[in-house]
Amino acid sequence: MWVQLEYPQRNEGRLLNMMSAKDTDKKIQSSWHCTNVWAKPEQFEGNVVRQLIVPEGRFTYVNGIVGSLEISNEYGTWPAAPGESPLAADQVWARLVVGSKPGDPLQRAEWVRPVPLERLSPKDVLASYKSAISFADGTEGAPGLRPPQLGAMHAVLGYWTTNRTTPATVVMPTGTGKTETMLALLVAARPSRLLVLVPSDALRTQVASKFETLGVLQKLGIVSSSALRPVVGQIQHRFTTASAAEDFAGACNVIVTTPQALDASSPEVREAILNKCSHLFVDEAHHVAASTWAAIRAHFDQKRVVQFTATPFREDGKHLQGRILYSFPLREAQAQGYFSTIDYAGVIDFVDVDKTLAEQSVARLRDDLASGFDHVLMVRVSGIPRAKEIKPYYDAIAADMQPVIINSQMAKGQQREALSALRNRQSRIIICVNMLGEGFDLPALKIAAIHDPQRSLGVTLQFIGRFARTSVGEEYGGASVFVARKDFEVDKRLRSLYAEDSDWNVVLRNLSEEAVEEQQEVSDFEEGFTSLPEEVALRSLLPKMSTVVYRAPRNDWDPQNIVEFFGEAQLLTVPIGLNAAAGVAWCVVESRNDVRWGELKTIEEITYALYILYFDRNSRMLYINNSANDGVFEDLAVAVLGEGASRFTGSTVYRVMADIERLIPTNVGVLDAHDRFRRFSMHVGSDVTASFSQAEAGTKSQTNISGSGFRDGDRVSISASLKGRIWSHETAKSLKH
Repeated sequence: MWVQLEYPQRNEGRLLNMMSAKDTDKKIQSSWHCTNVWAKPEQFEGNVVRQLIVPEGRFTYVNGIVGSLEISNEYGTWPAAPGESPLAADQVWARLVVGSKPGDPLQRAEWVRPVPLERLSPKDVLASYKSAISFADGTEGAPGLRPPQLGAMHAVLGYWTTNRTTPATVVMPTGTGKTETMLALLVAARPSRLLVLVPSDALRTQVASKFETLGVLQKLGIVSSSALRPVVGQIQHRFTTASAAEDFAGACNVIVTTPQALDASSPEVREAILNKCSHLFVDEAHHVAASTWAAIRAHFDQKRVVQFTATPFREDGKHLQGRILYSFPLREAQAQGYFSTIDYAGVIDFVDVDKTLAEQSVARLRDDLASGFDHVLMVRVSGIPRAKEIKPYYDAIAADMQPVIINSQMAKGQQREALSALRNRQSRIIICVNMLGEGFDLPALKIAAIHDPQRSLGVTLQFIGRFARTSVGEEYGGASVFVARKDFEVDKRLRSLYAEDSDWNVVLRNLSEEAVEEQQEVSDFEEGFTSLPEEVALRSLLPKMSTVVYRAPRNDWDPQNIVEFFGEAQLLTVPIGLNAAAGVAWCVVESRNDVRWGELKTIEEITYALYILYFDRNSRMLYINNSANDGVFEDLAVAVLGEGASRFTGSTVYRVMADIERLIPTNVGVLDAHDRFRRFSMHVGSDVTASFSQAEAGTKSQTNISGSGFRDGDRVSISASLKGRIWSHETAKSLKH
């Protein structure tokens, strides 16, 4: 760009000495590139707070007359003056250096700044954000957010108008611009103080840097030049006092931290920091079910929380909780060019699969380089011993690529050296162990050699996303993934991914959307509860799998009769939990009884039982679950269904095993109709079948059966009794489950 020194046609007063008054219609061009201008950083017990006053960039205009000149670009406007006309020393201004004769071009410019340059107050920053963001969609060449960014921002801002405090989850595939969405929400919503939670030190630095500059939002004209950059603090060390923590938080617009860094301080200090924050953004939110993350989020129960993730599901099956407000599908990310094509190759070699995998992946790297693509190769292994075992293959095949190992146990200096070698292309092959994970951004990372595949869908999608994200510029091509096909147990959803000749561009899309839809169903189910008790949180319920089943006399029920049936004095949870659309009601009942081990009037035995009722209108069936796993609850069924409710009993109950393939009975209880001395007996293991002869079968009846087998390819176990109780030994992961 050129610096254009423009003057109005009519001037009063002296012009710059580079031109006379009669030359005011001329434009003199030159260029000036400025570096970052930072306010003086401030430390609070080793935790740094910074603000970027002027971002690095080129200036496009100098306007005005001597005494009131201004220099402007997309990041703001600052006063300017020729060298012989200095401005006040308490502000940042640009000194313009010109030639000695009228008409000489601008030779250079330089910043003059106070020493020290003080940061601006967080309130001044927030005031500059008023009406500072454009909601344009970026069509027809106009500056604007990407469709997924704009959609997510509208969804969150709309949700906040309802004053709901249930955590909101935003699902955006890798490469669609999660962090810029956070920045846009910062400017649009103007939170008084924002806490951003990230999973690693590297991501903390990366995210903080984005907030310090407002990313590309001002450069692209999405955020106006009048908006100031926020004051950003990073928590890297523990605070020893609550007052120091409060001073730190009070100085910031945005605080970026990891749960571990925050947890290093005492509970009182953590409380002081969290009390100062009005909003919480959780990056890589699939971690939020972990205890340290959940404890921080719990502090924001009555505040606004947004959870950002590309994979809203966990390897352990735990739900992220909250409500999925917005989910941008992977198929759209592929269609709109945010997620590149992936060339998958499964590598099979019965002699030495590691060597073959190394040869094929290095050959692809050389082909890409020969085609003009600036690509690098990541080698994925399961541990440090495997990395040492694999590295000699790459040393032998590609010594000129200088393969390096990086792992989380290396010294920080060694990690920096390995990353530096990769970034400056001294090395083009990096063998990685538990590093370069979530949020790591290196566009050249386009080839993966997976010697030890991940065993869960979520981790796999995160890993692949690092290679499939697209970047502006033609120096990067499509992604290539080579996987050693071995015999190993993986998430069943990955079987189709690792199958021979699998089209990852289709399979990944389908797997991702199925998993996201599953989480969306859980989110919608929990959101459907129109009444919930305060005493027990819905997301805390982990019931055992058991039920008795009743046939309803009609296709309707009255769950509110539960309150009258138990009585408010006995109910711990009032109101009851009720999702009328899903046909689910639940409550906790308190019982007080005399202790069984003595006659005491001063002590009672207090127990709590969870009741869950599910009514299927289509089949007119009511399922009742009780945490004690006992009883048949006929009176409760009549209370909610009315007279005429009938329980499923007898051999009909055993139909629950009808769809289990390769069913093997594990224990059977039998009742002998003729032997009054041994009416009931239990048979287990091989005794289940061996003890029954054809003669005995006519005198005995089965009272309960337990068996195991397969349903839809998954191993299951189930038990049923003649009186109608059905159960398994499994614990539900959630009420929806």
